[in-house]
Amino acid sequence: MSLKPLQKEYNLVVSSKIENVEKVEAFTEKISKAMHFSEGERDSIAIAVTEALNNAILHGNKEDPSKSVEVWISSVKNGIKIVVKDEGEGFDLNAVPNPLEPENLLKESGRGIFILKSLMDHVEYKFTKGGTQVTMVKYKKDK
Repeated sequence: MSLKPLQKEYNLVVSSKIENVEKVEAFTEKISKAMHFSEGERDSIAIAVTEALNNAILHGNKEDPSKSVEVWISSVKNGIKIVVKDEGEGFDLNAVPNPLEPENLLKESGRGIFILKSLMDHVEYKFTKGGTQVTMVKYKKDK
């Protein structure tokens, strides 16, 4: 796959199958590399994309292959914006337990939002009747 010249925006639509996570993550990696993000920044972007897609497929769409996850990847000034939208019913962001509380430290799940906010510079959730949308932005750091 070649990315010459770099477009301003890419749009991907995948079915809610867990094997699609790796495909979207690999595509995002190629774009972030073409945008000259450092290896560490690319790793953060890849982990965040993987986490957001896993959440959309597993929690939002409940692994229903008839439901889709839509991903938009675009360049913003000195950075990359990634939007992931599922067709799920949404959730109460305030009801998500703090993964750093002692009773949650050993749980196998519940860290997704924390991970996204830790790795990306901006994370925003939007809940609509048509699904949940998470917008993530990562800026290149000055070297």
